[in-house]
Amino acid sequence: MHADSPPTQAFEDPLAPPPAFAHHEQLASGRTLVHDVTVPVAQARRVAVELEAAFLRHDGLAIAGARRLRTAATGTHEVAAHGAFVVHPKGFVRHGRGAAGDAERFDGEVDGFDAGVFVVGSEAFAIARGEALLDPRAGYGAFAPMALSLEVRRRKAGRVVAVASATIVEDPRCELLLEQLGFACELARAHLRSHFGFAPDACDLDALLHNPALAGLRWNASVWGAPIAFEKYDARGAYHWNLYASHDAYRRRADTLVSFLTSNMPAGTQPVLDVGAGDGLFAGLLARHGVHAVALDPEPEAVACARTAIEAAQFQATVTCVHGIAEQMPFEDGAFRAALLLDVIEHLRNPVRALREIHRCLAQDGALLVATPAWRFGARNDPAYHLDEYREEELVRQVRACGFEILSTARIKGAYDDVVVLARRKNHRA
Repeated sequence: MHADSPPTQAFEDPLAPPPAFAHHEQLASGRTLVHDVTVPVAQARRVAVELEAAFLRHDGLAIAGARRLRTAATGTHEVAAHGAFVVHPKGFVRHGRGAAGDAERFDGEVDGFDAGVFVVGSEAFAIARGEALLDPRAGYGAFAPMALSLEVRRRKAGRVVAVASATIVEDPRCELLLEQLGFACELARAHLRSHFGFAPDACDLDALLHNPALAGLRWNASVWGAPIAFEKYDARGAYHWNLYASHDAYRRRADTLVSFLTSNMPAGTQPVLDVGAGDGLFAGLLARHGVHAVALDPEPEAVACARTAIEAAQFQATVTCVHGIAEQMPFEDGAFRAALLLDVIEHLRNPVRALREIHRCLAQDGALLVATPAWRFGARNDPAYHLDEYREEELVRQVRACGFEILSTARIKGAYDDVVVLARRKNHRA
């Protein structure tokens, strides 16, 4: 089945079945060609030739998908998606997004495909009940391709690979439809969440880890691995305080972030929570503004450094230093009027659980300020300690998916080129 043109009208009824986003047909090989409605049928069939060739290169291949490019502001092509991840610390991620058009030159294994063109092996298509998942009456909307991909993985029907040599240029309407018929469509979100147990943009990795029915989704070693010990405070002591005293740029950045939060948080007497506080610098800066703060960190050495530094600054009456983890904090519901998550989220294996814990601990309309180094192709800003770095759109999507309203975003240029998000706790978590 094919559509002559993609739908262009707004999808207004959140309870009505979404229109078809993906179409499919059987190829002469017996495999199934799937493409989204913005891809012309003739183009999908041409790309299918290269995708079918990938089944000869890769053992156990179930799905082969085309890499998508888009036209950048400079007029050149950049990567729109080299496949996609859903079971990922950052939540929903389009792999390679924003990189130069020739950056992803090799095939790469992924969770699945959110759009574009892909070919599914006949056995995998049958095992995953692809015909039913792609039927628009099933209610998956723009999540239908990803639902099919995840179901193939969940049932261990084979590998899912993005094929670098099979490339299409993405129609600008594709992004609009993915939002309209997917992320902004409550019916589509509810169907995917009901089927797999997590929202498409907010996978709680720890919850998935303890669900035997989803064991087939835990293929990605870099996501499920364990980091080496975090020993910076053993070696460096209270180095954030030292940087603040000795580096003008670092001091200006820190003062800017704290001033921004204090100017935008609700009035009141409740304290502010500094999550992943390290040696307590930002909690100390809040104290300078006359704000009571709680500095939480998982490392005993960091908490010890924080207590020493806070006492030296004579802020011990205003700042409390607590040992604990962001994913399970020892605080009552609604205990804080604001929270800081500065230079922390890039270290977390499960940011979704941490953000939901922050949501729980914030009072109604409580403010959250997040700052993290911006993602850049080819290197991490800190390869030793950063698990993942974010594009602005990825950070905004994840924070919003965990129950926050985005108030504003900003960038702080410098060594890290920080992405900054100011958000507010909504009454109900997504």
